Amino acid sequence: MKITADMIVEDALTKYPETLDIFVKQGHCFGLLANPVARKSLAKLVTIGTACKLHFIDMEKLLKELNEAVEPQK
Repeated sequence: MKITADMIVEDALTKYPETLDIFVKQGHCFGLLANPVARKSLAKLVTIGTACKLHFIDMEKLLKELNEAVEPQK
């Protein structure tokens, strides 16, 4: 399964927990994911694409990094 912009952040983290560091290093809203409580609540509410648009994060670059991190699992 490929990580896509329309994927809920929590779904990506549940399926691919190794992506947490990639999300967190983006700063902005994704930096909040370092906190387990925030991760359980905020990550359920937004897609990767929406979060990127709201916080001016390069979505294509983020998706590339996320998918490269999970590629060996395929």
